[in-house]
Amino acid sequence: MITTNNNTTRQKKTTKPQQPQYYQEDDGGAEKGDGRRLARERQHFLSTLLLFFGFMFLLLIYSRSSQHRAAKEKSWLHKTNFYHNQRLKGSKEDGWLKDWKYAGEHNEHEEEDGGKEEMYRWSDARLLPPLPGQADKSMPLEEEPQRRHYRIDRRRDPPMAWEAYADEEEEQHMMHPDAIDYTKHDYTYPTLLTSVPSTNNYPPLEPLGDLLQRWPQDELDTPPTPFVEQLLHFDYQNSEEMKIAVLFRNAELPFKIYNIPEVDLATKKWTDDYVGKEFHDPGSGKNDLFHPMKVLADGHADESLDNFFSFYKPDLWSVPKMGPPPSISNDWSYSKWASHARYADKVKLPHNQRHFYWQAGVPREERLQSQKYWTFISRDLPSFSSKDATFFGFNPKEQKGIQCRFGERGVTAATHYDAGRNMVVMIKGAKRYILSPPIACPKLGIVTKKHHPAWRHSLLNFGHMNFLDDDVNGKSMPPEERAWLEIAKEAPSIDTVLKAGEVLYIPSHWFHYITSLQKSAQCNTRSGRHKEGNPHFGGHKDVLACVGGGA
Repeated sequence: MITTNNNTTRQKKTTKPQQPQYYQEDDGGAEKGDGRRLARERQHFLSTLLLFFGFMFLLLIYSRSSQHRAAKEKSWLHKTNFYHNQRLKGSKEDGWLKDWKYAGEHNEHEEEDGGKEEMYRWSDARLLPPLPGQADKSMPLEEEPQRRHYRIDRRRDPPMAWEAYADEEEEQHMMHPDAIDYTKHDYTYPTLLTSVPSTNNYPPLEPLGDLLQRWPQDELDTPPTPFVEQLLHFDYQNSEEMKIAVLFRNAELPFKIYNIPEVDLATKKWTDDYVGKEFHDPGSGKNDLFHPMKVLADGHADESLDNFFSFYKPDLWSVPKMGPPPSISNDWSYSKWASHARYADKVKLPHNQRHFYWQAGVPREERLQSQKYWTFISRDLPSFSSKDATFFGFNPKEQKGIQCRFGERGVTAATHYDAGRNMVVMIKGAKRYILSPPIACPKLGIVTKKHHPAWRHSLLNFGHMNFLDDDVNGKSMPPEERAWLEIAKEAPSIDTVLKAGEVLYIPSHWFHYITSLQKSAQCNTRSGRHKEGNPHFGGHKDVLACVGGGA
């Protein structure tokens, strides 16, 4: 009995338990039918597919939440959109916004042979600073910022008239046959100086009115030929020339640099297709599904009823007191803006039709992060984004980030100054810069009220100088604007055409007035304030006397 039991026990220990069929070892199909093997393979495939889709779903959730959170923290647009909706929805200001949105896209008028005066948007006299020697009679301003931002949504609108004629693809971008491509225009350049002049003969300045009479602001296709450049141009890859450039930079005098490898590479790389994929879409909030960890740049489109744009602080602008602001933002993507910019080149968009302007930038903190978190702006312009000193970012501690402006034909930015020493790189197209030194401040109509939304900027459209003696187009110009333009036309100035591949140095407190001559892309970085300036052209003390405390 015991023996039998022991044998039975041993037999139970040595006998392999019967396993379910789906756990049996696979013999490769030698001893079982193909049906079971195919069922097992099908089950394995379905399990793998389920895991794959589960992983993609979790990745999508993570990317959408993290990208949205990062964009919300980084982009001022996300912050101000709520304020705009709260302020304008159902308010008294809503009426003007509708008028703006649906204003006619064409302002074509007959010529003066018994016809009508051409339409111009004159400066609002209520917003201009008091003329020299006169008391300030302007309206009281809001000293406390309001939660306000002026923005319209166009995503759900019917197609605008221009869209029927726009180029769908960048490869179809064609300029009007009579338009000038300023990247290929004829230029002459001055002989290089070997030292900084001890007099005020560089740069050579002339009255602003003479400059604009020789080449009127809005006559984009009638420039002097050749265009005579008077700013010095230094070759970046010539070490001797760059030593001289450093001397002029230290002396706070403007000049230009060319032949910069990283800039030349960016001019080829920044196609509309490439740039469009590198920006967040401010209207839809969609992210790059196939590259969920990709860091996208923030940008937005501004629009004006004509080609003139002037800076202002939305939270200080009151429509009941001041009327509609100079420009407002919309919800276009970069690709939509670029389509209109190509259209503007194609048809030579008139100055008095609606224009659009794309603005973007990266904060100074981006350059301190790992490069894998950089946007394309920092990646493609390493000398502008470096945390170490370079020729272009020569004071890293005071660097304020990189700002980029994408302009279409005719877009004109009102004159203003930046306190920081400014390096401006043109990556696509060309812009005309009109520079005026700090000592010209009293002549430029700069807003001096600290709580004015356009403080330290001008609201004057200098293109109107050509109508001062025009009894047809200038007869309805307000007397206050006329008086200021009479003063401004005497401001000492110089102009230059900054074209793709070049960098312009604008010293601290030098005023600049900018017109985009064609579809263009430009970025800049600033390297801290130079208070002393230049003994011949002024500095911080001159704008302080002109603008007041805080300048």
